[in-house]
Amino acid sequence: MALDLLQINIQNNYGNRTSDGVIHFMPNPSTRFTGRTEVIAKLKSHFFTNTNDAVQMRKFFLLYGMGGIGKTQICLKFVEGMSDSFSQVFWVDASSSGTIVQALKGICQFCGLDGSPESALCWIGSLKENYIMIFDNADILSPAELEVYFPPGMRGNILITSRNSGMVTLTSPRNSLE
Repeated sequence: MALDLLQINIQNNYGNRTSDGVIHFMPNPSTRFTGRTEVIAKLKSHFFTNTNDAVQMRKFFLLYGMGGIGKTQICLKFVEGMSDSFSQVFWVDASSSGTIVQALKGICQFCGLDGSPESALCWIGSLKENYIMIFDNADILSPAELEVYFPPGMRGNILITSRNSGMVTLTSPRNSLE
């Protein structure tokens, strides 16, 4: 089943909206979330520069810091505001290898793939459109352990939230924000 032919009705705190993309088990953004406009603007600037390029290369970004400071809410607001700019949005609970595998199996189930995490990653990596994959709460995995779950290829975008500042090795210091 081709994902780009499916429509999903997404219910959130801001009403219904229809999206052609996939948002697997994405939490609702808080209705009380305010501010952080400079961080969201930085994300927009980072992911949407050089959009005139024929082939946009994969971009990475890391939001890191103490727990409870709003990293996830920033990502939710960013995705909500930019949903028309991404063909698909993949939200992955990266709190453990097991939760990542579960998210990838969910993508397989939705897309009619064979059910293996590798199938999901290969399928995502084959997408030609501008997708984003968010690895939320990547706190206990090492950068090398998380990187195993990145789709192959050089397209799409990866956004990571973590308490682990060591994840900066995956993105570079200039593509990270505490």
